[in-house]
Amino acid sequence: MKNMRITILIDNYATQLSSLSKRLLSEWGFAAYLHDYKILYDTGLTGTALLNNMRALGIDPNEPEYLVISHRHIDHTGGVKAFLNARSRPIKMIAHTNLFTKAYATGEGGKLEDISVDFTRDYLESKGVELILIKEPYKITDNIIVSGEIPRRWGPSHTGAVTDEVPDDMALYIKHPNGLIAITGCGHSGVENIVEYGFQLTGLDRLYAIIGGLHFMGLGEDRIRQVTNYLVAKSPSVVVGTHCTGILGIAALYNAMPRAVRLGGVGSVIEL
Repeated sequence: MKNMRITILIDNYATQLSSLSKRLLSEWGFAAYLHDYKILYDTGLTGTALLNNMRALGIDPNEPEYLVISHRHIDHTGGVKAFLNARSRPIKMIAHTNLFTKAYATGEGGKLEDISVDFTRDYLESKGVELILIKEPYKITDNIIVSGEIPRRWGPSHTGAVTDEVPDDMALYIKHPNGLIAITGCGHSGVENIVEYGFQLTGLDRLYAIIGGLHFMGLGEDRIRQVTNYLVAKSPSVVVGTHCTGILGIAALYNAMPRAVRLGGVGSVIEL
C-alpha cells in the first residue's frame, strides 16, 4: 500500500500559514478528504467553508466518489446540500439508518437546540445520490471499512451536551501496513470503543493513527487523563485531535505524546 494522503477540509481552527495565502475558512465542524480513495468524510456546518476550501486546495467537488457521514449532527452534515449542488454527477452516500432522526443538544441556559440534518431523502434522490443506510460495518474496499454502530463495551460514550447516546456515530477504519488508522467525526462513541472495535473489525492489533474529533470538550480532568493514558499505551505514530477535541484536549494529548501529535486545522495534510 502506497502512502496515503488525508486533507482536513473543515475544522474549528485555522493552524496553517496557507490559511492566509489560500483564504481558507474555519468553522465549527469537521470534514476530511481521503485523496487516494476519493472519500469525503463529513461536510462541516455551512457548506460555504467546505466549497471554499475544496476549491482553494484544488479539489473539484466532482472528484469524490463516496460521501461518508460520521453522524447526523448539523456540524457534520450542514455542507451536504452545498456540496451536492456543486456537483454534476451522482455519488454514493453512506450514513447510519437514523440519519433523518431528530437530534438535540442542550445549549446555554438549558435551551434545547435542534442539530438535525437540514435535508430530506427526497432531496438526496433528486440529486441522484445512491443512499446506503447502515447499522452494520460496510466495506468500501478491502482496506476501508465504515464502522456502522460502535459498541460501547470498552469505555464510556462522549456525548457532551447531546441528549441521546448518538448510536449513529460511525468511524472510518483503514487497514494500513503500519496498523489501524481510525478517522472519527466527533468521537461520541468514546475513544476506547472506537479503537478497540477497529481492532476487532480489521484484525489488526496496533493503532497507527487516530484523526478527528475526540470530544474531550465537556469531559472532566480525570476522564481526559484516562483517555490520554489509554492512547499512550497504544503507542500511535500519529494523533490529530480536531474539532470537539477542544484546545485543552489537544494540549493534553500533546503533553502526553509530543512526537505523535500533529496539529489539525483547515488545510492540514496528513501523509500516512
